[in-house]
Amino acid sequence: MTFNELLEEVYALTNRRDLVAETKGAVKAATLKAHRTDYYSKDIFETGISFDTSEYRQSLDYINLISNFRAFKYLRLSDDNATDSGPFIEVVTPEEVLDSYGINRTNIAYVAGRALEIRASVTFSKALLGCYVLPIIREEDYSSWIAEQCPYYIVYEAARVVFKAIGYDEQANTFNGLVAEEYMLLKMTGLTDVGY
Repeated sequence: MTFNELLEEVYALTNRRDLVAETKGAVKAATLKAHRTDYYSKDIFETGISFDTSEYRQSLDYINLISNFRAFKYLRLSDDNATDSGPFIEVVTPEEVLDSYGINRTNIAYVAGRALEIRASVTFSKALLGCYVLPIIREEDYSSWIAEQCPYYIVYEAARVVFKAIGYDEQANTFNGLVAEEYMLLKMTGLTDVGY
């Protein structure tokens, strides 16, 4: 469903067309919540990265590169032909950059604020980044695979939020159950990429 279609479904359930801002906010929040329920392969975005020079260490401003970034999935070094045959870079915590002997590890990366600091065993200027992204919730370019494949999770959660916001606790509690049912269906749809 599109953003406007989701909105219409929520209005039909709540019968509160007067709560435009609240309903739009609830649809956006429900969409984000749906995508944050797990790390779905359908949320993976893959892109090539090119650095200005070939070095053993590189720094990547991943927030500037991917504005709806959520979490890293993988980083793989690439050659000048942008093949995906290079070694994988393990993303670790800053505390894990040293080995048990206190020596800097290679083929690792760690997050330092807005930057992914990358250390490799070879010089490189290209890499392939795979990361989980959040959906786009702006009305004009709304994009969510959950809205397309499991829209009633978003609809029921948004209706629940609207009812809760206006003090209709009984209706909000009713929608809690519907959201839970849709959540189970979302997990079945979102976590399996190959059917049985």
